[in-house]
Amino acid sequence: MTGHEEASAQLTISFGGWGASSNAPRWWIFIEARPTVDSYEMMVREPEESLYFGEGLLGRGVGRNEALTNEHTSDFFAVADCIAFNDPAVKSYLSGKAVDLVGRQSTV
Repeated sequence: MTGHEEASAQLTISFGGWGASSNAPRWWIFIEARPTVDSYEMMVREPEESLYFGEGLLGRGVGRNEALTNEHTSDFFAVADCIAFNDPAVKSYLSGKAVDLVGRQSTV
C-alpha cells in the first residue's frame, strides 16, 4: 500500500464527534509504524494511501502537513503508541515476532 517492502503496521485514527447530534467535526489521520532494531518509528502518511480514503464514516482525511501542525498532534501519536504498546498483535508484529492474538478482545 505504501510502496515499501519492509514490514509495517498501518493505523487509521479518527477524532471528533460521533452521530448526527454531534456538532464536533470528525477527521482522521493515517500513520505507518515500522519496526526498528529495538522499537518502532511512526510516520504520518497521506490520507489517499489509507484503505479508508473516501469513506465518510471516519470524517475528513487529514494530510501529513496539516496533521503535523494540528493542535492534536501529540494526542494522535499517543493513541498510536497506545495501540503499538498494548495490542498484542501489533506489538508482536512490530517486535519482529510471530503475530500474537492471545489477549486480544474479540469485536464480535
